[in-house]
Amino acid sequence: MKVTLKQLEVFRAVVLSGAISNARKSLGLAQPTISQQLAKMEEILGTQLIRRGRAQGIQLTQAGEFWFRTAEDVLGRIDKAQSHHRAVFGDKQLELHFGTTPSLRGHFLEEAAQITLNIGQFSSFEFVWALTSDEVVEMINSHRINCGVVSESSVEKYKASLYMQQLFSDEIVWVVPREIPDEAVAATLNERAPAVEPFEALNRYVDVGPGIPWHDRSENWFRSELPNAVPFFSCMTHQAAVDFVAGGTATCHSPLSLIPNLADQARSRIKFYRLREHVREAVFVMPKHLLSLRPFADFADQLSNYFSENYPTQSALSDFPPLPIQSNQAAE
Repeated sequence: MKVTLKQLEVFRAVVLSGAISNARKSLGLAQPTISQQLAKMEEILGTQLIRRGRAQGIQLTQAGEFWFRTAEDVLGRIDKAQSHHRAVFGDKQLELHFGTTPSLRGHFLEEAAQITLNIGQFSSFEFVWALTSDEVVEMINSHRINCGVVSESSVEKYKASLYMQQLFSDEIVWVVPREIPDEAVAATLNERAPAVEPFEALNRYVDVGPGIPWHDRSENWFRSELPNAVPFFSCMTHQAAVDFVAGGTATCHSPLSLIPNLADQARSRIKFYRLREHVREAVFVMPKHLLSLRPFADFADQLSNYFSENYPTQSALSDFPPLPIQSNQAAE
């Protein structure tokens, strides 16, 4: 028996994601199926490819390193050949599979769709999302999608194979229930004392999971500026965190790029304070070989131009006041 392309695809996805359980989303397969494919590949080759450890995740044997490089080469060649086939032999046969995270989606999805139609050489446009930028990059590497908008930090180790275009710097804001007056916010921040009735929401904040790149910075901010606040609520997305705040029960941190996505009803029940911190650089990313296909190159250029000309910049923050902290404290 010979090693199959499916086995190479499964093996590569497991290595890139760091664990069999992490590869389920990108492959669209159940964990037992993934394990069976890996076991069959090792049986065919007569050698162990992966050392499975609970503490440190997977580790490759020498043979595993060889077959991972082989999988990268073979699957990359096939993906490139298929892309060229669609471009050369098909009329509008290129498919655009685009992914990002909920907080990065902003208002650019409708622009991305319009750009795809204007280019006129795509047969379809698919949008998918994942909870983290790392998951989006994993889907690109495993060919589940072919481009996306992610945090730059998630692409660093893949610069050799992925094209990256800077889009915008994202700033973090503090989200507070609108019914809490600025005076109460200022008193709580400056006096380092627990908020009193009816402003107890300042004594609670929403903890968005550790998969968020700036999770530790957010935690440290609450410990420093609101030492009496506790992470009473927790959730997996910033959108859900803002929903808690809109209900008047807590405060939270949110990236600026999430704000265009908020429904008017939620927006009317919250207010924002600037923290004057950039928390991430957002980038457009896709496999480098797709730049040789004009429709993909045009899509990358036009989406980048849209961000540079239209996407919220510092002017979008002009309506958000800074933290009402006394000047001597702010300088500390």
